[in-house]
Amino acid sequence: MAQAQPVAPALTSAPPPNWVASRHPLGWLIDRLLAVEPLRRLLFLQARHLIIRTAERRGIAWRARREELVRQAEPLLASSTETATVTPPYYRARFHAYQEGNLCWAAAGEAEQATDAMALRVWPGETLEPEQAQRRLRDAIFAAIEPSLTVPVRCALDIGCSVGVGTLALKDWLERREGADVAVEGLDLSPQMLAVARVRDAAGRIRVWHHAAAEATGLAEASLDLVTLQFVCHELPAEATRAVLAEAARLLRPGGVVALVDQDPDSAVIRRLPAPIATLLKSTEPYLEEYFSLDLPRALEQAGFREVRRVACDPRHRVLVAVR
Repeated sequence: MAQAQPVAPALTSAPPPNWVASRHPLGWLIDRLLAVEPLRRLLFLQARHLIIRTAERRGIAWRARREELVRQAEPLLASSTETATVTPPYYRARFHAYQEGNLCWAAAGEAEQATDAMALRVWPGETLEPEQAQRRLRDAIFAAIEPSLTVPVRCALDIGCSVGVGTLALKDWLERREGADVAVEGLDLSPQMLAVARVRDAAGRIRVWHHAAAEATGLAEASLDLVTLQFVCHELPAEATRAVLAEAARLLRPGGVVALVDQDPDSAVIRRLPAPIATLLKSTEPYLEEYFSLDLPRALEQAGFREVRRVACDPRHRVLVAVR
């Protein structure tokens, strides 16, 4: 189990991998390729087909599960939509090889499968079932958060919850930790994602699935003990990340904890991605360069957090944990 190490105040994030930064020859070449719209669209399709084929070979029923989830979720769309919620322009970008980004049924119906596929990619040399990989991934994340939780957690919010894979795992872990019911809520900007989350949460274990912007949640100040962002920051422009951290600081009680889980700039696996894979990845992640260029530990401190810790929770990902 990875042990948490304090982050020194002067520590800065590693420079972006060569394939990310547009100023590097490889990054520049990839950006020029992606600027050609027919080629970008082709890369989107290639990325999507590669992901689906690989996942189905490893036991993820990608297409069948998508049809099942969308069929059950479609009747819940209206009740999952808060009409007053304003969608920021950055969220309408083309994420993950979907022309409509996260605001479509294809993205919502495939998010669970994509999350399982991501977990399997963390340990490519091991023979794991999707459920095993997912549990191992989440266990390492929560082990990284644990040392910063010095008081009981009664209320938690998972920001950017998508279809609730990490939200439900968070609920399970917190209730094992506390030995009691914990009020866990999820928040996302995609009503399609939230409708699927409600299908997956058939027992109603999550208190509320909020349709709201992460930087303007509308929730009460100092009302939470824990805020998590699981694999969210790499999908945000840097200024949006800063705004979300400020909102998290507003929502947390003194002594409350924020935890950011995402790609690790120091990961050797990520830094040495082959150029073809890097090209596909950049074609589906419009804010990746901003994510790798942002000094997140420093951004946490600027948002009012202290005791920032960094834990490499697996070969690809890190957890940044900080106290309000």
